Amino acid sequence: MNISMLNSEIKVLSHTDKLYLLQMLVQEIIKEERVSLQPQKQGQCAAEILQRMTDRNALAHISDPVEWQRDIRQDRAFPGRE
Repeated sequence: MNISMLNSEIKVLSHTDKLYLLQMLVQEIIKEERVSLQPQKQGQCAAEILQRMTDRNALAHISDPVEWQRDIRQDRAFPGRE
């Protein structure tokens, strides 16, 4: 699957589904790279994962981050605060 096709499919996902997809991608990188998530090393591991994502241009399809954030953001009602 090419990135532009994937990008168009991602755009129609709900905010919750996009967050779930991001979580799945990070977990896959953790498995691939055999990263340990010991509490004292979580920050370092997170930085390494983000660096690997940068090295792979994982978010290169996002041309305008502010617009992308507006597109994926969905305000949600909080229970008891309608």
